[in-house]
Amino acid sequence: MLHYSSQFCNELSKIADTKVAIADYYNENLYNENIGFLKIRTNPNPKSFIFDTLSFWNHIIFLYKIIRFKPDIIHFLDNHPWYIVYSRLFKILGYKIYVTQHDPTLHTWEWASLQWKIAEKTNQVLRDLADKLFVHWDKLRNELIEKYNISENKVIFIVHGNYNFFKDVFSKWWKLEKNTFLFFGRIVDYKWLDLLLESLFIVKEKISNFKLIIAWPGDLSKYRENIEKLKDNLEIFNYNIEPEEAYKFFEKSEFLILPYHDATWSWVIPVAYAFSKPVIITNVWELPSVVENNVTWLIVEKNNVAKLAENIIFMLENEEKTIEMWKKWREFTDRELWWEWVVKKVYNLG
Repeated sequence: MLHYSSQFCNELSKIADTKVAIADYYNENLYNENIGFLKIRTNPNPKSFIFDTLSFWNHIIFLYKIIRFKPDIIHFLDNHPWYIVYSRLFKILGYKIYVTQHDPTLHTWEWASLQWKIAEKTNQVLRDLADKLFVHWDKLRNELIEKYNISENKVIFIVHGNYNFFKDVFSKWWKLEKNTFLFFGRIVDYKWLDLLLESLFIVKEKISNFKLIIAWPGDLSKYRENIEKLKDNLEIFNYNIEPEEAYKFFEKSEFLILPYHDATWSWVIPVAYAFSKPVIITNVWELPSVVENNVTWLIVEKNNVAKLAENIIFMLENEEKTIEMWKKWREFTDRELWWEWVVKKVYNLG
C-alpha cells in the first residue's frame, strides 16, 4: 500500500494541501517533498501492535494532529483494523469520508484466518460509512452494488495508476537473462504456486535450461517436494523485497507469470507495466480485461497445468514475440494509466 499511497498522494499534492497518515517505521522517500506527514507509532510485529493499539496517548496525539489540520476529506486507501474505530470517530466529527477498496471480498482460502476476518469487518465498516467508495474494476463495482446493496451513485470505478517509479527511480542496468521468468508477490494459497511448479515438469521435457525466480515472503513448506525436484531451475528469494531491490528481478526476467486461482487485481501487474514485461495470467475475474490477449500478455484458463506449460514454452521459444509485447506494455501504461486522471476523477476535478 505504500507504493499506491505514495503515487496517489504525490499527484493529489499538486492540487491540494495533502497530509499522509503513515506508520512511523515507513520510509518517506517515495513521497513528494510538499507532502506533510501525520506519523503514528504502530508496528506489524504482533506484540508491538497490541501495545500500540492499547496506548491511549498514541491515539489522542494522532487525532489531535488530524483535527488541527482541518481536512475537507479523509481518504482511506487500505483497511488497517484501527479504521473500525477511527472511521466512526471521523464520521461523528463531520468529516467527509472517501474509501478505496482493493479487495472488497476475501480471496479463496483466506476466510479462516483471523487477520482476514478482521480485514473483512474493516471493509464492511468503511463501506457503510463512506461518502464515496472507489474500486479498480467494473466487476468489483457491480459486486458491491449487488452483494452489499450499496447505491450505484456511491460506488465509482477508477483505473489503477501506473507504477512507473519502479523503473524511473530505482532501476539500474541489470542484464537480461535468457530463458528466465518471474513469480513475484507474497506466497499464499490463492496464487497457485503449486500449479506453476507442476507445469514446470512439462516445460522441462522440452526446454531444460530455464530459470524461474520466486521472489517474496511466504510459507514454502507445502511446495518443498517439488522445489527440491526442480532446484536446478529455481532461484528463490523468500523475504520481503524492497523497491530498491525489486528492479533486478524484473530486469533479469523475460516475462512474469501469475497463475492465480482468483484475484481482484494484482499490484505486480503495474510494476510489470513499468518494466515493459509481458505477463502470463489465468482467466480469473478482471485480470484479463486490462488489455488485449496476445498483445501484452497471454491468458490461460485456470487450473490447466498443460496449457500453462504450453504458454511458458511459447514465450521461451519466441523471443521476437516477447520483445514486441515489451514495447506494447510500456505504450499502454504511458497512454492509459496516469495518476492525474485517477485523482481528477476521484475528487471530481474534470
